[in-house]
Amino acid sequence: MAFRLASLVCLLAALPAAANVAASRRMPATFTLSPGTASTRSEVLSEKLDFDCAEVEHEAVCRFEARYRLRNGTAEAEVIDAAFLGVRTREVSVRFDEEPLPVTEGQGASMGPTPDSQVERFGFTLTLSPGREGELVVRGLMQLEQRFLPSGYVWPAVQSRHALLSPGPARDRHWDIDYLLGPIRTWAGNPTLHITVRVPSEWEVGSSPDASARTLPVATGWRLRHEGVHGVAERTLTAESAPEWLNVTLTKPKPTWIPGGVQLGLGARLGDGSRFMARLGYQFAAPESFLHSVSVETDFREQLVLTPLTQYATPQVLIIPSFGFGLGIPVQVLPEARPGLRLLADLHFGPLGAALSWDHYPALREGTDSFSRLILLFQVGL
Repeated sequence: MAFRLASLVCLLAALPAAANVAASRRMPATFTLSPGTASTRSEVLSEKLDFDCAEVEHEAVCRFEARYRLRNGTAEAEVIDAAFLGVRTREVSVRFDEEPLPVTEGQGASMGPTPDSQVERFGFTLTLSPGREGELVVRGLMQLEQRFLPSGYVWPAVQSRHALLSPGPARDRHWDIDYLLGPIRTWAGNPTLHITVRVPSEWEVGSSPDASARTLPVATGWRLRHEGVHGVAERTLTAESAPEWLNVTLTKPKPTWIPGGVQLGLGARLGDGSRFMARLGYQFAAPESFLHSVSVETDFREQLVLTPLTQYATPQVLIIPSFGFGLGIPVQVLPEARPGLRLLADLHFGPLGAALSWDHYPALREGTDSFSRLILLFQVGL
């Protein structure tokens, strides 16, 4: 899968014990702590992890803040070498009790989408005196890449019928944050982890059981609410029961209004008084399976009809064409103004298709007769 890994790891360990994450391949489920790791004497009492995400130039960007409440409950000072690791992470700063700590940037272990992908390592040193309690804060910026979930050989009707002018298939867009929780267990204690994700209100927050597979995210485990123009998702875990990794999937739902294109039709009115007919219209989708159109039909002599119409249309699946069934209100302008009712059925394979419509014009006043018309047109969509 081609998506950027936005993986955050705060690895805090007492030397010489190692506290690293072994990741021989991309699948987050394989992330495990390397053998021989040891807990620090100092404890993590709690962790608060906040993501504030938005879309910038069609990419998801998240500002993050990780707050760790630390305590050295022993009678001895402890010097702790720590590192914050991240892929596509920048502008990382570290503070302890509001005092900035020097950060050394370098390369970490291979943890990216391919075995040779490198993570950035932001190292710092923390000294906790006997009985010291304080708050460690790590802040930074992540840029995520859209996860690709192929739809197979399925094309929505608005796209298959208007391949030239339609902008392409409208899909939900997914971005992934993979946060490694396992390293927190290299510290003493069993802290509570409180995770908050803030996104635009129309977005959704969930998790994918396996972000490396073609699976859709679910909101299970998240508490969701709205705050003005933002959606907020929260989740609470304990370090002891937490998985090695936590996937956070941000979803921007596909737009409800999808531009389509122009439809041109040529054919005939059938039955008594048959004659050549032409149709010109514009069609769009809202939502994806419902096509809405406005068209004008004429025989270039004495008949002119304007028709708004809505139809349900199936997608085109490989070699199976798209079928549509619709209901409209034809308004005859010439030879006399009168409204009617239209039933339509059509079939399209790509931009080429055929449409059969039945129009009925009821008698609206005394002295007029009701009548019906059947029209068959061959259509092309642009």
